[in-house]
Amino acid sequence: MNNNYSYPMFESWNRDEVLTMMNLYTSVEKAYEDKNGVDKSLIIKLYNNFRSINPSKMEQKQLDRDFYQISGYSLYKTWQAAKNNKSKNVRMN
Repeated sequence: MNNNYSYPMFESWNRDEVLTMMNLYTSVEKAYEDKNGVDKSLIIKLYNNFRSINPSKMEQKQLDRDFYQISGYSLYKTWQAAKNNKSKNVRMN
């Protein structure tokens, strides 16, 4: 994947919210790109923070869709895989 893209952001986010979202985006990328995947508890924690930053389902879906369009990676599918994964790490295909 071409990593020369901008992450989807909302101007209303404060500094901590932007950092949380950046961590989520990079962790999801790692789940797809790293052969060892990423710690599933980190994905679950960051995704739950994402849901508290963006309580609107419409905004959550918009951000996931926008991120998928630019990266080919899904926030939601990665979170689902982490929730349902028995091992410590989650690895996306």
